[in-house]
Amino acid sequence: MEALDLLQLESRMVAAVEELQKLSSAVAMSRQIKEFASDLRKNLLAKYVVKYLADNTATAAESKARADEQYVDELESLMTQYRTAEKHLANWDAIHCKFEAARSALSLARTQIQL
Repeated sequence: MEALDLLQLESRMVAAVEELQKLSSAVAMSRQIKEFASDLRKNLLAKYVVKYLADNTATAAESKARADEQYVDELESLMTQYRTAEKHLANWDAIHCKFEAARSALSLARTQIQL
């Protein structure tokens, strides 16, 4: 393996690290969104169930809350946030795989040079 190939591998690793650093805050927020998504959905539903609870049974209040257009709009907003979070995390994983592949190839190349 040539020195130029080693430099290219190192360059790919550096580029991957830079990409990971750029994504780090988005990934942190994405992890929080994923962790609390269930609680957010439950709290959102509770917010709308309360609106209907005074005049209805709990089951009827929940049904009406789920049919409320504002609830549906807010739920769609939560789903969009979750989808965006998943995209950030998938991108992070893909870049991390690129880094690991370059690191592995670099390690193999160094071993071959020593032989």
